[in-house]
Amino acid sequence: MLLIPAIIAFFITFVATDWIIKISKSRGFVGKDINKKDKPSIPVLGGVGIIAGFVGGAFTLLVTDPSGNVISAVLLSSLLIAFLGLLDDVLNLRQSVRAFTPALASVPLALFSVGHSTISIPFLGPVNFGEFYYIFIIPIALTISANAFNMLEGLNGLGTGMGIIMSAALAIIGLRSIGSIYISGELALVLLSSLLAFLYYNKYPAKVFLGNIGTYFIGSVIGSIGISGFMLTALAILYIPYVIEFLLKARTKFKGISFGKISPEGYLYWDEKPNSLTHIIMKLGHFKEYQVVGIIWSIEIIFAVIAIILQTTIIRI
Repeated sequence: MLLIPAIIAFFITFVATDWIIKISKSRGFVGKDINKKDKPSIPVLGGVGIIAGFVGGAFTLLVTDPSGNVISAVLLSSLLIAFLGLLDDVLNLRQSVRAFTPALASVPLALFSVGHSTISIPFLGPVNFGEFYYIFIIPIALTISANAFNMLEGLNGLGTGMGIIMSAALAIIGLRSIGSIYISGELALVLLSSLLAFLYYNKYPAKVFLGNIGTYFIGSVIGSIGISGFMLTALAILYIPYVIEFLLKARTKFKGISFGKISPEGYLYWDEKPNSLTHIIMKLGHFKEYQVVGIIWSIEIIFAVIAIILQTTIIRI
């Protein structure tokens, strides 16, 4: 029963993404693959396939858990933010709108979390934040997770792989517990399965991009799972690379890019002041696009292991 929702999510995403690639091309929803010499046009609404798969898998979970409080809260919050991403893809929303609108989508999660305002903080222990938890901490956590995930993207497979690593860590943590935490682990497994299917199309050389709808959705689902499963410590550790990205982008007033420049040999390089974690990697040696992606994935795997250890052994909620 645990694998059925994951299998359904994988199958739906795989089929839906293939359809989205064809539709996006025919309707002109394409973008340039900047990290390639010939700058090919690639469909940009691939995130729709991930959403379809995740929703299908989540609804399958509702069959086994009819009450579905956790599932409904995660779905509602994530779909609201995904709609924001779709509007951004189509209308190119202002930065201020993208930055703060996700806070409004936190209402379902806040309602679900009523009565659970205590957070276990490393070296401090359990701290009860009271009403402050619902009014400020949940909206801020969801806003950060959605927006931050959108920052570190631009290379083939980068965001998808990061989502796979993060959801795998949350699944391992959640499935070792009971109650709502276990259900959150199931949702993480569904997201993991959907992202694995999407990676087939998004890996180097990419046939489709996540688009803002994809990056916002993945970030919001990961944030929602971490909040609903009371895994905020793990969530904070998993997002450390994104904190670094935020600081680098802040120096450019968030106008910096993650793309690189292409050498005649096909390597990505950056000869200016770095404004992305990808640029720091490029400055360390001669790497092709997929190698830069692999290095960042490896860094995230280290943080994922730390997150699992802290959340499951040192810190117990």
